[in-house]
Amino acid sequence: MLTRRLSLPATLLALAALLAGLLVGAPRAEATSTLLCKGFAACAKAGYSNFGYSAVYKQMWWRMYAGHNCTNYVAYRMVKNGMSTTRPWSGSGDARNWGVVFASKTNQKPKVGSIAWWSSNHVAYVQQVIDADTIVVSEDHWGGDFDWRMIRRAGGGWPTGFIHLKDERLTATAAPRITGAPKVDTPLAATSGSWNLPGAAYSYQWRANGVAITGATRPTYTPTAAQVGATFTVRVKATRYGYRAGSSVSTASAATAPGTMKATSAPTVTGLAKVGGVLTVTGGSFTPAASSSSIAWLADGVPIAGATTPTLKLGAVHLDRRITAVVTGRRAGYTGAVAASAPTAPVGPEKLTMSSEPTLTGAPHVGEPLTVAPGVVGPAGVSTTYKWFRDGKRIRGARAASYTPTTKDLGGRLSVRVVYAKPGYTSIGRMLQLAAPVRTYPRIRARSRTHRTITVTLSAEGVRYTRGKVTLINERGKRRTRVLERGATTFRAYWIRAGERTFTVIYQGSRLVERKSTVRVITVK
Repeated sequence: MLTRRLSLPATLLALAALLAGLLVGAPRAEATSTLLCKGFAACAKAGYSNFGYSAVYKQMWWRMYAGHNCTNYVAYRMVKNGMSTTRPWSGSGDARNWGVVFASKTNQKPKVGSIAWWSSNHVAYVQQVIDADTIVVSEDHWGGDFDWRMIRRAGGGWPTGFIHLKDERLTATAAPRITGAPKVDTPLAATSGSWNLPGAAYSYQWRANGVAITGATRPTYTPTAAQVGATFTVRVKATRYGYRAGSSVSTASAATAPGTMKATSAPTVTGLAKVGGVLTVTGGSFTPAASSSSIAWLADGVPIAGATTPTLKLGAVHLDRRITAVVTGRRAGYTGAVAASAPTAPVGPEKLTMSSEPTLTGAPHVGEPLTVAPGVVGPAGVSTTYKWFRDGKRIRGARAASYTPTTKDLGGRLSVRVVYAKPGYTSIGRMLQLAAPVRTYPRIRARSRTHRTITVTLSAEGVRYTRGKVTLINERGKRRTRVLERGATTFRAYWIRAGERTFTVIYQGSRLVERKSTVRVITVK
């Protein structure tokens, strides 16, 4: 067998390894245990891993003695778990010294990944914590072999303590997520995320704007009205017996939107839809219940200015319009909801009341005014208009309560239409008509032009020649009647005597000219 001379550094390194091995070379710990497997190959065949140690066990880890050695194996596992390759303490590497060096990290609670330590000079790696009194370890032995054992507390072989340098812990491989858009009264759900170890139990803690929400510890959470605008995160804590718990926090959600309030019943409008009537709105409900509400009245869909109370008095401006009441519910943290009533029938007019009929006074004569006494119509504010007619045809410009007939009206029958109106009310109309046509008064002249004759001449405004009959009577009652020709006639009679005589002249009238009589003193030639 060939040998190789070692250099001085190599020789020192080998010496150090030998000293370390002598310090940590602990005898096999006696324990109440069950051997699960022994030897790298046998354990691997039985499904118990050595985590790659079989390939590197002849190397020194943390300057422990290489080869089969409890401290070298556990040092290897600590490095595999992420600790530095440099031993985290100076001084003896003897197994009995580990619990002394790490006294602050040693307790009686086993965890997967913790170091089972016996003050009798042995260490092992805790692979499983079955319960508070039963664990499974993997270990190597000075002067022995690699194995897995199940150890029970009974029997005196329980470890002196457990050193927690780099316990295996639950680690999220994918952070939890919040599903759903944050909105008041709309549930959010959180996923647990993905973790490095199966079989974990998960607990949840929801936060609003980074502050934990009291009682929000379920996988779902429903934002409240007070949280409008808040962003949410959820912290998921994973636990599994025997392992260090792990936690992971989701990314923040979007800001919380207000909740949606919904109308559950429409308001009802009662009352008579007519001018002067009063409408009343009742009802209108929402879910969730509104904490306040407002009312608006609409006419044909257009808001009525100032109409915000439960009652609406209808005026003339509402005539023929359909009225709707709209109730808007409000609640903090929610969008407002609107509930509208069914529209009314078109608003109808009110009726005017007439307590006194109009009358037409005056005689139908040219130049003599005719006047309408308007009567009494209510309520207040009624306007009265007049239209005058001649033989049923409108007289242009005749719009006053009085009218003075002119010569154009001769022979015609005059009437006047009186109309009472008020916005929003049914108007009242009255037609007043004169019983007789318009006539004019005659002017009578009588004189004696020749011996024992009297000529009577009649004229009338608007009439070219007065027609009809004229009777002449002397003071003794003698009379004679003649027909006018071109507005005049001459009487000749024996009883017409010369001198100053008194006569009665009677014009019997015509269709256009009134009857008239007059007494005249005539000087007869």
